[in-house]
Amino acid sequence: MNNTKYWIALEQMHGIGPANLMEISESLKELDLSVSDLCELSADEIEKEFRLPEKIAEALAGVSQSLPKIEEDYFKLLESGIEVIPFFSDLYPRRLRDILGHAIPPILYAFGNTRLLQQKGVAVLGDKDVSERGEMITFGAARELAIHDIVVISGYARGADLIAHRSALVNNGCTVAFVPYGIFHLTVPDILRDVMNPDRMLIVSPFYPSREANKYNAFIRNKIICALSCAVFIVEAPPEGGIFEAAKSAHNLNIPLFITEYGEYPKNAGGNKKIMDELDGIPVLGRMVNEMLAPNMDRIIGAAKFG
Repeated sequence: MNNTKYWIALEQMHGIGPANLMEISESLKELDLSVSDLCELSADEIEKEFRLPEKIAEALAGVSQSLPKIEEDYFKLLESGIEVIPFFSDLYPRRLRDILGHAIPPILYAFGNTRLLQQKGVAVLGDKDVSERGEMITFGAARELAIHDIVVISGYARGADLIAHRSALVNNGCTVAFVPYGIFHLTVPDILRDVMNPDRMLIVSPFYPSREANKYNAFIRNKIICALSCAVFIVEAPPEGGIFEAAKSAHNLNIPLFITEYGEYPKNAGGNKKIMDELDGIPVLGRMVNEMLAPNMDRIIGAAKFG
């Protein structure tokens, strides 16, 4: 029996976080039971018979009430070709577990090539209103990563995110996009329509499929991007907001953090110097490649391949 829908329902229970879900998973292994075996019992039966904490017993017992709606959404996911990846699945990226521990997103909803979650990648991030110079740097950075078979990881917003994905795809590379909303809201933006290739791209949401986008989701999403990445390259960051918070996440998680150093900073790169000064961001300068100025990605590529 496929128990995935039960885990989705559990993850949606109020007061049940990733640590609780891991505890439930370990307890079930020890008892040689599946989650569906317990969800038909009462909280008292679960607590007494299996000696599970009251909070967890109540969550397991409450799953059956939410299951009809969960089943409806689950079958919609399957019909749409979206893969549900629980934290205990072999498809779940080990790096997220290693870096985030009990703070992992318990379930990932993915469309495309899920094998990309296991490959080494670098985050390329920047403001949605990235400057023209920033656009060129973003495109060049993603191109260099694609040439070296390193997966490009980014968000899914206009500006630097989508430019990074497009560059990876047109340069025969692979890319992973994380969205700050449930995957039922997913659409393909015009900039990617002519290059979209599900064999070389993966779109991932760590949120329940119907969840709306909001600022808090974007911060969570950016932290997950950093944790999955072997290095983080921020092209342009305002002095506050989501991109600057992503830099903080990379710094706090000990992920190698790189930042564009400009001679004269564009309007939306006001946080670049601050990232260097306060968060130990490693400056990335330009160099000539085929008579074009491109970001020097050597240290970033080294961090991804050998770090």
